[in-house]
Amino acid sequence: MLLTAATALAAMAPATTVPVASAEAGDVDRLRVMTPADFQARTSVSDDALDRFATLTTTNGFVEHRSFGGHTPDDVFLRAFVEKATGRVSYQVYVTIRYRGNSWAQWDSANYETPGGPQAARVDRIARLRTVCRRGWVCPRSETIGFGVAASVFRQQAERYVPGMLTPWQFKVSARAGSARILMLSTAEIAGMLMAVDTYRANHHLPQS
Repeated sequence: MLLTAATALAAMAPATTVPVASAEAGDVDRLRVMTPADFQARTSVSDDALDRFATLTTTNGFVEHRSFGGHTPDDVFLRAFVEKATGRVSYQVYVTIRYRGNSWAQWDSANYETPGGPQAARVDRIARLRTVCRRGWVCPRSETIGFGVAASVFRQQAERYVPGMLTPWQFKVSARAGSARILMLSTAEIAGMLMAVDTYRANHHLPQS
């Protein structure tokens, strides 16, 4: 199970810097001590000569050893798309939400925190999957969505990183069916992605912005 910057910690993570102290210490403590350099080193790059954009992802940034609370957690990680002709970059939060239901919840809206208050984001539907199960059972489902976030917001959040502390950046996704979840990324992951993008652009002699 891949869980970059543990979304399942959202319930215990206020928007301010918090020390982590939990009975679920193993995975939480590993995340707490991860640095931006750790996430940068684990950032994957997809790029070849026929691509107009290089894609960087933090999907391998944090590998969870077990699920939180005995259930399969949601996946959250970052993607960055670097236009190779100009060096321009766009950032996306990539979210897979898992649940049980008789129909699709249709997760289609998102708000994220900024210093000026919550900001709404346009949500793109990426994929959805229903596990085959017996007739009459409530089947496991997953929906994958993405939404863009400005680089300036991520730079502000990266500055909040404190070594040895879990400093979460929170966002909320909502479904047409009425469900909502507050999820998070660590500021170490955000800072690591920014560092990886800067390194890619420097190595390919692209403008920095």
